[in-house]
Amino acid sequence: MFDRLDRYLEIFSTTVMMITMSLATLVAFINVVLRYGFNMSLSWAGEMTSYLFIWSALFGAAYGFKIGMHLGVTIVIHKLKPKVAKVVLTFSLLIILGYLLALIVWGYNFCVFNYELEQSSVDMGIPFWIIYGCVPITMGIAAYQVILKIVKLLKVPGDEFSYDMVMKEH
Repeated sequence: MFDRLDRYLEIFSTTVMMITMSLATLVAFINVVLRYGFNMSLSWAGEMTSYLFIWSALFGAAYGFKIGMHLGVTIVIHKLKPKVAKVVLTFSLLIILGYLLALIVWGYNFCVFNYELEQSSVDMGIPFWIIYGCVPITMGIAAYQVILKIVKLLKVPGDEFSYDMVMKEH
């Protein structure tokens, strides 16, 4: 079940990331051509480009947790004995998970707050709760990936621990 969910979340994250990045690039390009080539521009293009890039970055960050691309001080982990390294990495992942869970709660509450205010973006008229909805969604995906890493880490005997084996997606 988890393999299937993991695959679905990977496809979902990468698809949203690619679509939003492509749309943002296309809208920005069209707006530049209109501005410099025809002395006109789309009033909503800047706002849309910003929101699309934010969505792309957050979905990319969530996917980054799956493949282990986020920065870490791995030189320290590699210098430690396997059992100690496992404990240090477990502690580190638990801190990251706590932070991601806090972002999920904050993001959800922020969406609810904006929903209740019934505010919309200036140029496009999209409700802010929809725009900000990417925060709890992407942080939820990231938290799920961190939980999978913790479970994988805890299954490895301390003597056999390897950072790359646990953190990198093959």
